[in-house]
Amino acid sequence: MYPAMTEPHNNTSSQQIAKAIAARLEKAIEANGKASLVVCGGSSPLGVFAELSTIQINWGAVHITLADDRLVEASDGHSNIKLVSEHLLIGYVAAAKFSRLQDLDAGAEMPFDVVLLGMGPDGHIASLFPDMLDNADAFSLRAPPQILTTEAKGNPLLPRITMNLAMLTNCQALLLLVKGAEKKALIEEVRGEAVAAPQRYPVGMLLAQSKKTVQLCMLD
Repeated sequence: MYPAMTEPHNNTSSQQIAKAIAARLEKAIEANGKASLVVCGGSSPLGVFAELSTIQINWGAVHITLADDRLVEASDGHSNIKLVSEHLLIGYVAAAKFSRLQDLDAGAEMPFDVVLLGMGPDGHIASLFPDMLDNADAFSLRAPPQILTTEAKGNPLLPRITMNLAMLTNCQALLLLVKGAEKKALIEEVRGEAVAAPQRYPVGMLLAQSKKTVQLCMLD
């Protein structure tokens, strides 16, 4: 039904996730001399960010960017750049290189080594929302990996910039954070429907694709 999806680990902690991410980045650095990390915004990854900041690897060889952002000033409270600056690019991670999604040379970075995503209560991932499900550029894996801009969407209602699904899945490891009872219930709904759910939820489209295994990380 969902050939790319691993089983969720209900006891996953932010520390375990951070250690797994750091290990993958270290492996990439050993192999290639560099590594790339794509992260989400929102509240779900904050614990993971805090744990990553305490892990000592060669962060100077790591390039970090965002899966999506709101098109506001970097100093705005709704900016994912601000969130990452305050919660991830601290401690040891301060040595990493960071690029705004607008400035990313995606061709030089893909495949990404690690992509860390969250999801909204409406099932959106990155800034790919339910009202975009018919947009082939956004959701078709046959579309070229690309960065899209949108009109005002979501909560807060703001214009957005986002990687499309083809780009998000162009990676070595893809982790999806699912935090809280409401989101866990939605994931169980998506997992229980073979056909309908991928048509109703962006996260269903992510889990239904067979290009890249999705590691579900269930957090309290």
